[in-house]
Amino acid sequence: MEKKNFNYQIWIPLKNYVYPKNEKILVKFKNIFFIILCLCTVYVEAQSIEVISFNNPLEVSPLLGGELTVDIKYTSESGATSNNFYIGLHELDENNQFVRKIDGVDFVNQTAGTDVSLSANLFVGVIHPLSNELEAGHYYHITAKLYTNTWNELASTDYLNTSSLETVNEIPYNFSTFPISKGVDISSMTEMESEGISWQDNDGNPRQLMPLLKDYDLDAVRLRVWVDPDNSPANGWCDIDDMVTKAQLADAEGMNIMICTHFSDHWADPGQQTKPAAWANFSVSQLETAVANHITDILNALAAVNITPQWVQIGNETNDGMLWDNGKASIGGFSNYAKFINAGSNAVKTFDASIKTILHLSNGHEQGMYNWNIGGLINNGLNSNNIDIIGMSLYPQENNWKDLVDQTYDNMINIKNTYNKDTILVEIGFSNSRPDITYQYIVYMIERVRQAQGLGVFYWEPIAHQPFTFYPNGAWNEDGSPSVAMDAFLDGSTTLSISKLDLDQYTLDLFPNPSSQQLNIKLKDLKLINFKIYNLKGQLIKSGDFDNNINRSSINIHNINSGVYLLRINDLNTLKFIKK
Repeated sequence: MEKKNFNYQIWIPLKNYVYPKNEKILVKFKNIFFIILCLCTVYVEAQSIEVISFNNPLEVSPLLGGELTVDIKYTSESGATSNNFYIGLHELDENNQFVRKIDGVDFVNQTAGTDVSLSANLFVGVIHPLSNELEAGHYYHITAKLYTNTWNELASTDYLNTSSLETVNEIPYNFSTFPISKGVDISSMTEMESEGISWQDNDGNPRQLMPLLKDYDLDAVRLRVWVDPDNSPANGWCDIDDMVTKAQLADAEGMNIMICTHFSDHWADPGQQTKPAAWANFSVSQLETAVANHITDILNALAAVNITPQWVQIGNETNDGMLWDNGKASIGGFSNYAKFINAGSNAVKTFDASIKTILHLSNGHEQGMYNWNIGGLINNGLNSNNIDIIGMSLYPQENNWKDLVDQTYDNMINIKNTYNKDTILVEIGFSNSRPDITYQYIVYMIERVRQAQGLGVFYWEPIAHQPFTFYPNGAWNEDGSPSVAMDAFLDGSTTLSISKLDLDQYTLDLFPNPSSQQLNIKLKDLKLINFKIYNLKGQLIKSGDFDNNINRSSINIHNINSGVYLLRINDLNTLKFIKK
């Protein structure tokens, strides 16, 4: 805390001096003021907060980002029983003014006291520029604020008494190149469009959704089908006809299609597997026939427009079975559950044996539940040969995403070793309030799936956003454009977070980064010849030649829209830069 210095005069009465009336009053006033000042000094210095330590420099991994641990010490105001705090990482400019928040955490009703210690963990994602990529004069700064328990600020740190944070990436990581499918569930697309929702890219250009998804190196879509959504709050959406409409749009872009069958008129998931209204009074045998007929109807409708899906799910998140209560596994319905899965998978294989079938469970990290479910099905008559793949869902939180991804990886290995089945993440999602962590989560999930030789990763309803829905795990901006989280699907996105690298034996410097006007370039021991600037979709935005065959120059980027771009020098290597 910055200490306050007061300048004041002390009037000392002189012996045997007769004061004029007004001067005696002044002396008395000065003495009172001195006492007040002393009391104020004690009060200001009584409460304080300071940053004691943090891991500096901070390694920001392209795989996991960086975890910043900040230790503070505080002294509460006199008489306080508790305090609130804010600890955050901010970017400041050359005038020490706030530019943006990287991360921050609030602490509420912490114990009051003297020289009390407190720690905070902050996340720094790879989407943020490293310190040497920031605009000239900008830097990262840790801010700590002490408040009363009603959020009245008492004290804070500032740039004068806390050193800046240096973010670096000095530990290389080689990403797996094992081929997988990358897809999204966009089942709400047609309903959203019917309500006036439209799509655009990050440059504000209107786009059709399927080609826009292809720009992000996505090669598949997942489409749900309800049995009779006219009988539910779904209002008819996601029936067979609606699914075919979306499938045709995806097929036209050369995308593979996964069909997700909900054997219900509305949502089927771990908490509800309600029979379709028309099937409510069916016997088990009749339910088996209904399952097979429904899947056959779906495949016939697709075949009518010359589409063969790559995958078909037999149910959705059937942790405790399906078509409750007949097929509810936990209350004696395992045998019926196995019959329903057999009916669906047999219908798929009878129609076209090349279509891959999926048994889908949620909570991919819960190995025990998977063993209970799959093992229980096998023990109750499952025709395992007709199930090709085990599908998984994973929706972690800010405080556990790394652990849950690792546990899901372990479960994928378990499934392969125990049941000899391939695995695929058919649903993932993360909070849309933290696109920086969502990006890192997707990167890590894709990497772990590749390491486990899984088949793919699908993000569930990334296009969902307000005002259409308050669903919290979308990856889209409210203006209809993809959020930065979707960049994690781009091929090569994990290797572009640097702006200084070796080009064989040559070293290239690019600064400032981000920049709003021009990029300065210096190439050691090699002359600059030409440059090309691409957007993240691979479209050429600007190109040119350098004059005079020199090793340093600049590129004017004033007229380029704000965003992330790729700069290629001398047709050698490519660097990422940010246009402000």
